[in-house]
Amino acid sequence: MVPLDFESFIHRIEAHPQLQGVGLRTVYQKGEYIFKQGEICQKVFCMHNGLVKLYYNTQDGKEWIKSFVLDQGVLGSRSSQLMGKPSPFSALCLEKTEVQSYPYKRFAEVCLDDHDLVRDLFNFLQWLGVKKEIREYQLLCLSAEDAYKDFLHTNPKLVERLTQVDIAHYLGITPIALSRIKKRLT
Repeated sequence: MVPLDFESFIHRIEAHPQLQGVGLRTVYQKGEYIFKQGEICQKVFCMHNGLVKLYYNTQDGKEWIKSFVLDQGVLGSRSSQLMGKPSPFSALCLEKTEVQSYPYKRFAEVCLDDHDLVRDLFNFLQWLGVKKEIREYQLLCLSAEDAYKDFLHTNPKLVERLTQVDIAHYLGITPIALSRIKKRLT
């Protein structure tokens, strides 16, 4: 998968004349939420630096991590943005994280009115679609050990910044199961 140039993408969004003065720059500390599961959040967040985990909590309190956003990216809850529904997942900062947020409606109007931003958003959605397809394959088709090996191989910068608990929750296994896999691999 070809990585997306988030720095240029985010710069074009923030430099757009119709978005000047609309965005709000916020620095979140480790442990702070950008938004929580169950809250309506009709914003788009352009992340400049930091580490965020996007995760679901089941009714019985089990955590399932859907993805991580590392250093730069764009995030938000599509169901909140498009339908005004509560977000089905949370965005928690695992490190000090800096974002610029925009009201979704205004963001969408500006992007849809600008050919270059539409192209950038299309490229972002293509990248995101491939990322989600790979994630689904890992969850549905790989053993936990193979998924772990794949995660290590494809995310070396991320691995060194995560706890073993978060890696286990991302893989859909317990921390004890991850520990056993690690022992088998060494």
